Formats: sequence, structure tokens, C-alpha cells
Amino acid sequence: MPADFEKLILASGMASCDPKQLGPWATLIETTLERFRRLSDSRSAAHATAAHQIAIGYSDDNDFNAFADTIQGEDIIAIAQNVPISLALLFKRAMLFRGIMPWVGKFDDSHVDPEPITAEDILFALDNRPPHPPGELDELRTKLAHLMTGIALDFVFLHEMGHVWNGHTSLFRNRYGLRLTEIERGKKVPLSPIDRQTLEMDADCYAGRLMATYPTPEKDWLPVNPGWEKEFGEGSTFLIIRNFAIYLAMRCFNDAASLENIENSNYPPVALRQYFVMGTWFAALNKDTGRDQAELIRLALPIIGAGELSFSLLTGNPIDDSGVKLAYSAEGIEYATGLLRNWAKLHPDLDPLKRGGTLAPVQF
Repeated sequence: MPADFEKLILASGMASCDPKQLGPWATLIETTLERFRRLSDSRSAAHATAAHQIAIGYSDDNDFNAFADTIQGEDIIAIAQNVPISLALLFKRAMLFRGIMPWVGKFDDSHVDPEPITAEDILFALDNRPPHPPGELDELRTKLAHLMTGIALDFVFLHEMGHVWNGHTSLFRNRYGLRLTEIERGKKVPLSPIDRQTLEMDADCYAGRLMATYPTPEKDWLPVNPGWEKEFGEGSTFLIIRNFAIYLAMRCFNDAASLENIENSNYPPVALRQYFVMGTWFAALNKDTGRDQAELIRLALPIIGAGELSFSLLTGNPIDDSGVKLAYSAEGIEYATGLLRNWAKLHPDLDPLKRGGTLAPVQF
């Protein structure tokens, strides 16, 4: 029986989104929804049963980017309608800057880069309605903007799928009788911030692990970056672009690169989440393809460099290296190690039917 998204979204206290009401955005909503369902169904067929289905859809509630839940044994993932629209506008706007991916496509002599906008306008384009990016892109840069939109959306979806498959949603339901959205809204539960941060790290790692080697769209049209290919090897351009798309989408949260007051946060700092995703991705490639991990880790340099340059151009702010410094600082490494230790403690409580987490149990 097909998963009933309408029933479950109402049980979660929200409403579904009708793509047809979104005019020109309807095609984007519908095509990504079909892709999410294919990704989910293939995962269920391979690792659970063909009968297992996650109810997947878009919500017209923009209070959250996305959420996952398990309700009376049925799983649901909902993504806010704002997310695909904001990401599509983000990557179109980014591709209108000459300095972003400059080897792809071309601009005529009359081209003028867009005016900077705030990070909040980038993230909440449907609510804030910033001016649409001016100008038109050539075919190559249009295709690249679409590709990166799809990559970033895949990450959003697979992160939420990690909450389901790694047993997070059933943990909240079984232990506390709550859904993740209630915790987000500040309902007091006996769940420490370090536990919440640990599960967010686990969901990030789940997405990074799957995206490292899952089937990707056709890319023969994409010109390679000669410098990247020479320094990092064949295929590096596409690998860097995929990680760049996730990095830039997360960077637009404009989160402070600091562990100050982390004991009151539900999430790790974005700079460290970016580090978790790339680290898991590179470790997966090393394991699955045998590619040298030390060489893979070096790819973080162009990913971060391109991401920070792009965010600077988009917002008009100076390039900020505080996130990199935090990720590689003794403080940042100690924090990440603490999350791994805590994950090992949470692991036995995760629903074994949901595979019990992406990260291997850690012994200390």
C-alpha cells in the first residue's frame, strides 16, 4: 500500500503543499519528489523490504526546512516548499557572478554581477521575496545551477532519511512520545542538547555516506576545471562541485563559527557539520573505491575556498575563515570526538529495525 503522506502530515500538525499552486515552480517540486521516492524505495528494497515505504512530500509550513517522523510505525519526511525554491534561486544567483565557477560558460561584455543580498533573503526566498536574480545564464551555467540545486536538495532529503533509517524518529516516539518538530519548538524533554547534536551529526553522516557513491545525473556536458583535474586527479571537478553545492547551501545559514553556548543548541555549528559531511564522504570513497584518503582530504581546500568566495560575493561580506579555523582547531576536534563518544552511548537505544546508526560503534 502506498505510504499516505496526507494522513501523516496532518497527524504531524502541518499541511501538505499542492505543487500546482506554485506556478512555474511546480515542475521542480514534482520532479524532485519523484526522485526522492525512487531513492527511498530503492533503499527500502535493498535493506528492508519492498513493502517498506516512507511517505514523502512537501509542506506549506515554512517554519522548518524539513522534518522526519515515525507515527504509529509509519515513516514520513516532509520538506518545506520554501527549500527547493530558495535553493534554485541561490544557485541561479551564484552562477550570475563571473567569479563563481569562472571556467564554465561565458558572459557577454555587458554583464554586471548581481547586487549582494542578505543570507536571510537567500535562505527564505519564498517568505522574504528578494528580487529575482537579474540577467540570464547561458546553457552551461543554467545546467550547472540546476545540477547543484538537485545535489543540495538530495542532501536535505537524505539527511531526513537518516533520521528515519538510523532510528532517531522512533527513538523520540518510543522514549518520549514526541516528534522532532515538538523538540524544535522548545517543548521540554529529557533529551540533552549533546544527544540532539549527536543525532544531527549522524544524519549528516548518513547523507554524506550515501551521496559519496550513489547514482549521479549524467554530467558529460560539464567542462572540467583543468587545475583541479591536474592537482587532484580525473573526476575531481564533479566531486568538488557536488561537495561545493552542499557546502554553500549550509553556509547560507550564516551560523557563527563558535562553540560558545553550544550546551543550549540543538545543532552542531554549521562549520563542523560541513566538516562531518566531507569527512564521511571522503572516508566512504576511500572504502568503496580505494582512492587514497589523504588525497581526498586535500579536496576540502578547493571546496571551502570556492564556498567562502561564493558566499562573500553573494552577501557582499568579506571572506571569513573562522569556520575552517574552528573545524581544524583543537577545540573543534575535541567537540567532534565528544559527539562520537556520545553516539556510542546512544547507539544501543536506537531501533535495531532502523539499522541503528551510520557510524560504527566506537570503543574508548
